[in-house]
Amino acid sequence: MIWIGLVWLQQIFAVGDAGALSSRQVRLYQRFWTKHAQPGDILIWLGDNLYPAGHQNRVRDRRRWERLLAVSRSFPGIVVATPGNHDWKAGLSGLRRQAKDIRHLPDPDSSQVETLIVGRYRFLFIDSERYIRNGGQGFDWQRVDALISQIPASSFFFFVLHHPPRTAGAHGGYFPFSAHLFPLRLLHPFLYLPLPVVGTALIAVRKAVRHPTDQRYPTYASLADSLLGRAHRLAQPVLFLSGHDHNLQIHRLSENKYAIVSGSGCKTEPLTPKKALWGKAVVGLWKLSPHSLEAYALRQPDKPIWKFPDFAVP
Repeated sequence: MIWIGLVWLQQIFAVGDAGALSSRQVRLYQRFWTKHAQPGDILIWLGDNLYPAGHQNRVRDRRRWERLLAVSRSFPGIVVATPGNHDWKAGLSGLRRQAKDIRHLPDPDSSQVETLIVGRYRFLFIDSERYIRNGGQGFDWQRVDALISQIPASSFFFFVLHHPPRTAGAHGGYFPFSAHLFPLRLLHPFLYLPLPVVGTALIAVRKAVRHPTDQRYPTYASLADSLLGRAHRLAQPVLFLSGHDHNLQIHRLSENKYAIVSGSGCKTEPLTPKKALWGKAVVGLWKLSPHSLEAYALRQPDKPIWKFPDFAVP
């Protein structure tokens, strides 16, 4: 357990799937921090922090990693990261390389679950990719329940994991009409080559196969269901922070329980907005505080593109 004592004013910046930043995006993030971030704020990298296959110490890996480090170093507050499925492609050695530069939670060599306490914020970090890779075997749910039971009623609690328990994107099995018509956009956002029959066939195959990255995969589904059940039993406000789908989303789970997807740190993919409280495929991030939930497009730092109308932590 890691504890950091600060006042109850910190903002949280949640950014996922930023593992292939361009030089221009680095500058845009640095500009964003200048406008919004203060000492004591928290930046959380939500996994897939290095594309395409984690930190294998190749030239491209080092170049892309240095860009993410440049964004992290320019942030004035606390920076932590949690791994995603692409980070795990380089195995434990790759995660250790990343963890040398940015604190990783959970620690690659210690546990699948770790807590972080900052003021009244309580974070429970779960290595969801390790859980899925292991088929859920060896995961210590008793420890999770013990940690949850220690959360004060006055705190604001976060589950942090790469794989979202609720999503309106492709990993949740939702494909808008544009995905059927332009299937190659899942590979690159500018590949507007109409292949309607091929697109529908590819989507049908993907749903049938139940790939480990998708919620239809049994181990992923069981993890999501188990965490959602625990969240609903808590009295205090709970937020899930995840990446994985390359867009911005928010889902209302119950009166004071929400799931946020922030997986468009450097690229986007289409989603089905009507399946979420709100969603948009735009490169950007979420900014959270005890009194607001705001989504920002990276290119528009002066005004949120969506703001929760009446959110406040009691």
